[in-house]
Amino acid sequence: MIVNRKFALLCAITVPVFVLIATFYNTELLSNAVNKVYTGASNLAVDPNKPRYIFVDLGANRADSLEAFLQHEGAKFEYNFPEPSWAKHDDAEIHLFEANPVFNADLVNAKQRYLSAGKKIQIYPSTVCDKIDGLRTFYLDTVNTGQDFWGSSTYANHNDVIKSKSNGTELTAVNIARWLLMNTLPRDFVVVKMDIEGAEYDLVPHFAEMGVWTVVDHLLIEWHENLPTEQAKEVAKVATLKLKSEGVQMPDYSSGA
Repeated sequence: MIVNRKFALLCAITVPVFVLIATFYNTELLSNAVNKVYTGASNLAVDPNKPRYIFVDLGANRADSLEAFLQHEGAKFEYNFPEPSWAKHDDAEIHLFEANPVFNADLVNAKQRYLSAGKKIQIYPSTVCDKIDGLRTFYLDTVNTGQDFWGSSTYANHNDVIKSKSNGTELTAVNIARWLLMNTLPRDFVVVKMDIEGAEYDLVPHFAEMGVWTVVDHLLIEWHENLPTEQAKEVAKVATLKLKSEGVQMPDYSSGA
């Protein structure tokens, strides 16, 4: 009986300690993953005394919209992305965010290709653009092979997610409004393209709350109106009006891809 009591006491002490150590270890790993996202932009060589032309692609896929941004022949779609009077598309600093792990290799190859061509480019693969830093469940579309799995989303009710019977996967999430405020300046010309399968209804209100108009000049959003609730749509509408009133240009945008 005495032995059993001692064993029970030992377990009562050691088990919580192991749990605490494991928790801190996992938190440290998560913190390191998020920190890498925040420091990615600072790894690019820039002139601190000059304004930058910056293209931030949220939902970069295989770097398809980058091809369109650079106006390459054979790009999947065409769109006249805005540019400042003092720079051209080829001069832009490029940041590609993509959550779907399927595109990791494509993004790495795109980075290598564009770095070799002299472009300033950074990629953030398997990274969910979110309102918080941490982890986020991301649901994979595995059925639309011909459309590059375009239904992958943070929304579990997305039709393509349901068809894929996706249980979701945990990925690093970054507070993208905070990232923008930390990595760009008011003097820069910042173009943000957002095609994130419904998550725009979470991010746009957060952009307004965080005051991203301080640094963002153009916000191009592909809206997915079949996913959110009516309340979420109304909140996003109000936030859009706020962003526009503060000077953010938000023209109609659709990639058709």
